[in-house]
Amino acid sequence: MTTTGADLSTLLHQDHATAKTLLQGFEAVPVSERQRAFDDIVGELVRHEVAEEEVLYPTLRDKAANGNAIADARIAEQAKAEQLLSDMEHDPVNETAFMAKFHQLRTAVLAHAEAEESTALPALVASVTPDQLRQLGERYEAAKKLAPTHPHPNAPDAPPGNLMLGPVAALFDRARDAVRGVRSR
Repeated sequence: MTTTGADLSTLLHQDHATAKTLLQGFEAVPVSERQRAFDDIVGELVRHEVAEEEVLYPTLRDKAANGNAIADARIAEQAKAEQLLSDMEHDPVNETAFMAKFHQLRTAVLAHAEAEESTALPALVASVTPDQLRQLGERYEAAKKLAPTHPHPNAPDAPPGNLMLGPVAALFDRARDAVRGVRSR
């Protein structure tokens, strides 16, 4: 497995920047390409959130002062966005209702990223060593590679349930993507 060697904080900041770019650029995408662009957004957000649930939040709970409260708040935000993503996957991307939900999603995801950067990441950095932060980065990258590519809002979002059901969901998602002709994420 190839990893970047980046620490978890750096990787999360990079993912947040990618999400921001994708979300802010979506409306400029021609309508004929919006489904592909939305599929890309879904894949990026889902893989990011699943990897956080497997690596970031358990570490916060275990190591950081007030880690449970921080993790609970960020997971609650993610759960709302995941449900919205799931609902949006069934809507045609060229309809007004879809775009209204998209605006909600963009606002929620950007607010979540900002809250994470102002609460979760400082707590994480203060509670682990630089070497541990790098090791967490490796685990995060590995988790993203194996994560589902579609939202599963009713699936567990904490260990051990997410660790047991995540790989099964990922397998089904990749099969679904192959049948639909969605490029591998």
